[in-house]
Amino acid sequence: MTDPYVKPIESLLVDPSLFTAPYDAALTAGLVAAGVEPTWATRPQRQNDRQEIPVERVDAFFYRRVDEALSLPRKLRAVAKGLSHIAGLCVLVARVIARKPDVVHFQWTVVPPVDGIAIALIRLFRPVVLTVHDTVAFNGERISWFQNLGFDWPIRQADRLIVHTRTGRQTLIDRGVPADKVAVIPHGPLRLHVTPPTPEAIADRDPRWTFVLFGEIKPYKGLDLLVEALAALPAATRLKTRLVVAGRPRMDMAPIEARIAELDLGSVIEIRARRQSEEEMALLFAQADCFVFPYHQIDASGVYFLTKAFSKWMIASRVGIFAEDMREEIDGRLIPVGDVAALAEALGHAIEARPSGALPQASDSWTAIGHQTRALYESTMQSHARRLSPSART
Repeated sequence: MTDPYVKPIESLLVDPSLFTAPYDAALTAGLVAAGVEPTWATRPQRQNDRQEIPVERVDAFFYRRVDEALSLPRKLRAVAKGLSHIAGLCVLVARVIARKPDVVHFQWTVVPPVDGIAIALIRLFRPVVLTVHDTVAFNGERISWFQNLGFDWPIRQADRLIVHTRTGRQTLIDRGVPADKVAVIPHGPLRLHVTPPTPEAIADRDPRWTFVLFGEIKPYKGLDLLVEALAALPAATRLKTRLVVAGRPRMDMAPIEARIAELDLGSVIEIRARRQSEEEMALLFAQADCFVFPYHQIDASGVYFLTKAFSKWMIASRVGIFAEDMREEIDGRLIPVGDVAALAEALGHAIEARPSGALPQASDSWTAIGHQTRALYESTMQSHARRLSPSART
């Protein structure tokens, strides 16, 4: 509940592509509880999207005409979306000048060179906070040269930075970012907004031990390592094993599918290569025995914070949030990054021992996260005002 004696802070948050709508919605609730009035600059809702952020807090002016322009050729669509992004940033700067929010908070920089220009312009008028969800550009995946160009520039332009892990903070410091500019504010728990599946639906499942790799399928998530590790298991162990890979592909799946066929793992690996509904997610998570995260690179992971509430065994690379948050041999098993042999051993141990995950710890609530974010806003507003004061300019 908001304290009526706390002066509200007007915050304009920017997530042009709605990369993290569930996170955005949860953060909104935390900010409101802390006396912040957030408005989100985003794209319009897509067909079949669930309205995560309350509609009255959304200003959807990014990509209005091109977000779902599927009739355009792929290359032309990318150019059109890039130009639309620049147009959206122009609208954003105009909104800031007209509405004068107390602080502007970028959640993502989509095209760093032009986003950096927008941040530099906005800082002439209002303080800017940037959340750096990934301290490595797009977690090392192949992106356009223009997206990769100047990845650190918006980071250096912003007044203050938020990261979710101590490792992420140290990464930025090692790249020359001043330590007092970087704050660690944790990622909160996420949840599904559907009725849990019935016991009968959960019981109607494959009897094999089921591993789940969930979320958009991208190179950094280590599906290639998982395929090789499953192939390394003894044949008798593989007979007890099932892997479900569920999520929209964001990479060429042909090499992975060819490797699965070459290793004769077609009966072991099921790929659901599409976006899952929340009902499908709820059933899959309930039927899973173990969640796997053999990631090559990560800072924080929304999928991790969504699945950890199910108290299932986890196997993850010792990197980012997994290394900092998972309790070894309580929540699951941590393995060295890129180590196929260690991954195979962890898979085999889970199949034979059938361990259960522990109940999740009492984690940071979104209200606490909202208050931490408000405190950062306040200090950023004060330092920005000092920087723009006549005495400071003199």
